[in-house]
Amino acid sequence: MDVRRVFLLISMLALVSADEAPWPALVAGHVPVSAGEHPRLFLRKGDLPALKARAATPEGQAIITRLRQLLDGKDGTGMPPVMRSGKPPHGDKSEPIVQPIGCLSFSHPAGYGMLWQLTGEQKYADLGKQCAKLMLDGYRDRDGKARYSLRQPSGALRAGPSLGWFALGYDLCYDGWDAEFRKQVASAIERYDEGKGMTLEDQVKGASHFPASNHWGMQVGGGALALLAITGDPEITDQKRLEGLLVASRAAMLRNITEGFGDGGYFAEGDGTGSMASHIIFLSALQAWQVSQGLDFISPRPNARWTALKWIFQTIPRADKLDDLRSCFPERGGYPHNIWARPDGVSGAGYFAIGYTAVTSEERAALWWFYRTHLMAHDQAAGAPWDTTSLYPHHAILAFINTPFGIEPKNPAEVLPRVEHDTKHGFFAFRNRWQDENDIVITQLTRKSRARFAHGPDRQMQVWHHGKREQWGSIPGKVDSVHVARDGSAIISGQGISLAIDFSLACGADGLLVTTAKETGESFTLGSTTLTVRILGEGGAKPVVEGDALILGKQRITVVDGRLRLGAWSE
Repeated sequence: MDVRRVFLLISMLALVSADEAPWPALVAGHVPVSAGEHPRLFLRKGDLPALKARAATPEGQAIITRLRQLLDGKDGTGMPPVMRSGKPPHGDKSEPIVQPIGCLSFSHPAGYGMLWQLTGEQKYADLGKQCAKLMLDGYRDRDGKARYSLRQPSGALRAGPSLGWFALGYDLCYDGWDAEFRKQVASAIERYDEGKGMTLEDQVKGASHFPASNHWGMQVGGGALALLAITGDPEITDQKRLEGLLVASRAAMLRNITEGFGDGGYFAEGDGTGSMASHIIFLSALQAWQVSQGLDFISPRPNARWTALKWIFQTIPRADKLDDLRSCFPERGGYPHNIWARPDGVSGAGYFAIGYTAVTSEERAALWWFYRTHLMAHDQAAGAPWDTTSLYPHHAILAFINTPFGIEPKNPAEVLPRVEHDTKHGFFAFRNRWQDENDIVITQLTRKSRARFAHGPDRQMQVWHHGKREQWGSIPGKVDSVHVARDGSAIISGQGISLAIDFSLACGADGLLVTTAKETGESFTLGSTTLTVRILGEGGAKPVVEGDALILGKQRITVVDGRLRLGAWSE
């Protein structure tokens, strides 16, 4: 075990109490990276035989064909046909310019680097070098407003991904570049400085913002990826400084998923901004921490995992809306256009290619099922197989490395809890099943977010069921108790209100809502308590009061000390 790893472990263990498992956890059997060893961020040398074998399969070939297309618009053997110089217009206030497939991007060096790793053909390392030179010279990214760029990016949030994905190119092309150019690129990363908030140290620490800002995850994620790419290399001039930044980066990873996000994956600024804070580069940085440093931020706590799982938990796909899955998701907060924005830029793409490594192995099988069930055929028909709809090469790289072709898909109902509860932000989501367009998803944000995109609390629950969208009932703002069943049913009480969500099918319908609060609908009196009922779907039994209970088919509802009880209940 090298000095850097010992230093990291000491700092890690100092932050957890005796009764808590370490977070991050150690990856069993991890072999420390040697000085000058590359690749190291998403794969190691020992992974190459299996990846080369994958490249020979129909699935692997399909992704590599897509990667080649993304690089030069054709077969990936030439330079990108379109490159944006550093000359204006660029920046947030400029008019967007749509770029063709193959336009130079910040992950082009990485794309050619992946081909170099798989084929061993020097021409690909050389193409990666040419693209890296262009980026060093100030050529800008394919982004419509050219905001991303290694040189003079549009603020610290754009510097993070620009630097981080550029560093992946260094990692993948390292052995194919001459020593002088390797040193030039490593120095550019180590001494990165494009102004206030845009030094390597600023990026690693998120100096310009704070975790509740979507800007922060992009900075600390990009800073981490860059830092992990160069640490320990012989080209580096100040190893001690980088060792200190590793400790700072580890802390920043945890801050983003505990202060910006909560334990249910909800983000302070909302869903679209949360997609930026997790998927543009942050979750990939967590993967790189695991591969290069042997530290697992994913398994010990649910926080990071739910940033990936929330998309398949809350989305009810419709066959006619696969190009607009945002409309199938109950969005909240800022920048909703980023939600499920798979072909458009980097903010809402790669939910699977990235997400597969942001969850446990069991949860990965659920993501795999959702993708295969709803999107596989759609993407193949579009010529963008296996979640490669994005026009950025790094998404194809991640799809190639991460897609779990060898595992058995599992319906999320077999794997995931049916309730998503973010205790930090007061967000609740309930789902009855993953079956078809008639699934039920009920959500409510019960607290006000005071982030830059302030939103909430929701006045009522959003109830999406059987192709309908309604608002009905409310979860108390201050909850005293949450009792959850295996099938997603729940009883939630607080502030003198008790609410029951019943997915047991005992009432004869797919769903049943009951509340002691005053609500529109059919009401019944049990003693001194009035209950209001809402049946979700067809076939519900007629409610009948029998003594101290309200009976709906095989479901028996009572009230004890002001709180609802359901007779049919799956513990």
